[in-house]
Amino acid sequence: MDILWAALASGTFAVVFNVRGRHIPFAALGGGLGWAVYAYTTVAAASSGVSYFLASIAIALYAELLAGLLKRPATTYLVCALIPLVPGGGMYYTLASSLKGDLQGTLTIGFETLTIAGAIAAGVAIGSAIARLSKRL
Repeated sequence: MDILWAALASGTFAVVFNVRGRHIPFAALGGGLGWAVYAYTTVAAASSGVSYFLASIAIALYAELLAGLLKRPATTYLVCALIPLVPGGGMYYTLASSLKGDLQGTLTIGFETLTIAGAIAAGVAIGSAIARLSKRL
């Protein structure tokens, strides 16, 4: 059920970001794919950062593949599909701990959030690089 909600969230953001017509379901499918990879690897991975990293690679490869097939920029699908992975809750709880004066909690939650954000960024960079290199070969 979580995969469906992730796809719905990605599709909704596709509408907000002015993605038109037949491209909306593809953007939504990317969000569902990313969440499915995240959910599957969470069981097997040692840390959540690894799960976010692998999900981001899958989304980047998916977006680059669709960009080539549908003649649209990869960011059309990439940005929408990454929305379910964004650590918004971590950012909120980091700020809430900071406002309470809980330095240890702020650092713990903030580091976890930055780890997730870095894993997402690295996954997108590596996934896009892999896709572009494979196009050249």
